[in-house]
Amino acid sequence: MASSKQPSSPPFKGDVFTCSVCFERFKNPRYLPCLHSFCHTCLDSYILTTCVAKDAPVVGFRCPLCREFIAAPGSLSSPEKWVKHLPLNESLIAYLKQDKPEEDHEICEACRRVQEEQPASFWCKSCLESLCEMCTKYHRKNMMTQDHTLVALSEIQSSESAMIAENVCTKHKGEIRKMFCTDHKEACCASCVSFEHRKCKKVDTIDKCLIALQEGKQLENLLDEIEKLSLKLSSTANEEEQNVSLIDQQSNELIKFAETTLHEIIEHLGVLKKSYSRELSKIAKDRKAKVTSSLEAITEKKHYIQHCKRLLLQAKENGPDLAYVCKFYEVKRKIDEIKKTEINKVSFDIQGRISPKFKELKNISKLSELSVFQTSCSMEFGFDVTTAVMTLESEFKIDNSWIYGGCFLPSGGILLADYPNFRFIYLDCVGKSILQGKLVGPKPRDVIVQGSDILIALEGLNALQKVAVGKFSLGSTIPTGEPCLGIAKYREHLYVTRPTSIIKLDKQGNILKTYPTRKWTYSVAVTGSGDILHCHYGGNSVTAMQDDGQTLWVYKHPQLIGPVCVTVDFLDNIYVAGEQSNNIHILSPKGTSLRIIPDIPKPFCLRFKEGSLTFLVVTNGNCVKVYKLKSD
Repeated sequence: MASSKQPSSPPFKGDVFTCSVCFERFKNPRYLPCLHSFCHTCLDSYILTTCVAKDAPVVGFRCPLCREFIAAPGSLSSPEKWVKHLPLNESLIAYLKQDKPEEDHEICEACRRVQEEQPASFWCKSCLESLCEMCTKYHRKNMMTQDHTLVALSEIQSSESAMIAENVCTKHKGEIRKMFCTDHKEACCASCVSFEHRKCKKVDTIDKCLIALQEGKQLENLLDEIEKLSLKLSSTANEEEQNVSLIDQQSNELIKFAETTLHEIIEHLGVLKKSYSRELSKIAKDRKAKVTSSLEAITEKKHYIQHCKRLLLQAKENGPDLAYVCKFYEVKRKIDEIKKTEINKVSFDIQGRISPKFKELKNISKLSELSVFQTSCSMEFGFDVTTAVMTLESEFKIDNSWIYGGCFLPSGGILLADYPNFRFIYLDCVGKSILQGKLVGPKPRDVIVQGSDILIALEGLNALQKVAVGKFSLGSTIPTGEPCLGIAKYREHLYVTRPTSIIKLDKQGNILKTYPTRKWTYSVAVTGSGDILHCHYGGNSVTAMQDDGQTLWVYKHPQLIGPVCVTVDFLDNIYVAGEQSNNIHILSPKGTSLRIIPDIPKPFCLRFKEGSLTFLVVTNGNCVKVYKLKSD
């Protein structure tokens, strides 16, 4: 039986009172939103270890037990302080302090105080003590305790989450949090209001705060903001997934290129070997013929002198003296003649000198030098474009050209479409021309990057021209049926403006939908939620429509004349270039005017760097300026 000096608590069976990280008895247990409890030290160590293992800024962690995602309970920049913001499991702490045998049956704490013993059947999460059936009944009737949460002891034996105290103040034991401080944005009990929040200007009951939220539609506005942010994050995640696929694609292409190059080199070496063998065979044959000819001449002379020798010996042995004497002088004369003739001994030493370039192959340590161009950007979702400062990052002029379209490349450079010269121009960040290439068709109007390809709208060819990213080699074309003026992408789809329509294409180039538009619609853009934007040059208007073609809104303004280009940033703010009004209009996703940037001389092209607040503007046709929006 437990001591009467200690408060009663529900029994814990099995591992309910054991930390699942260190497998020891809980020490200062804190619980997560998923209602799993862990030691303070274990949880702190786990959070820090999890956060350190990630390169990107962390916004939460996963429960060590159920793997449910837990949003950061404190400041995102201070994960080392998160554990302090997690609530203590007061019920579990109260039980652990009793330190009594598990097999003891529970006694009603209220009865114990009047020297009575009744078996407990419920646990009060607010009072942190066990109650019998009768005390539980009056506990629920009492006005002071009718809001307390009671849970059956049998339920606690099967789940530690049943021990979590609900709406109980962590600073004042037994107090229920019924108030909310708007200044500190936290719930509090009556004691908190009397002490910590006595100087706060606005402290109301939870009910009043709830009514204020409902009447002010703050919940709907927040949910709308969350939905937009979720869509933008989903779009960004989709782009990152495409980047993973692009890495695999580029890796496979480089491997294939290396294999092809190696095969070509081996084939070329085989051709050189055959040529070398043929040349060597010819040289050997010619030299062998000369040696053979010399050998035959020497052999004939040898036979000749042997023949003279036989004649001389025959005359000596068999002939008369006169014949012998005559033959002797005859042979001597012939031998003297032979001695006077030249005997040419021919020898050849065939040598081969390998080209020094082949020797250099042995010194090559790498088949290719691999380079990785990494670009990263900080996506400031809380950015306020109405107060942002626009700073000029770089500016450069391209003579004898008229730039209709441009975009940023993954490597950090800029690609421009030069309309009258039928070419694309690649620039680095300081405006130096790196590469200029002729296109296969006239009048390039716009340019975007999609995966491993650059797409250039060729008005004179009625097609989109593919150009390989990095190598800048021309690829296939995508027919558009009519002159194409502007391009935009949304997920795996392309949107192309034509003189009186916008077409939606899949990644194979098939036309899925056609949206009729007014004449002189030059530019198209798509928001993160999939709304299609286009500007009408002659009508001085910008229109937004849904995927089904239904118009959402139309924007007009006295200071917008000749809208020639429309684009969006990663926050879905809309930017419109007014060529004749010499300004840039910034709109909200709902088409309301947020800001007008004046004194932009004849802006013709606008394009943001993906996931960034850096954008390029082409003014007066040939002046390219790169700006960055920064918080004021």
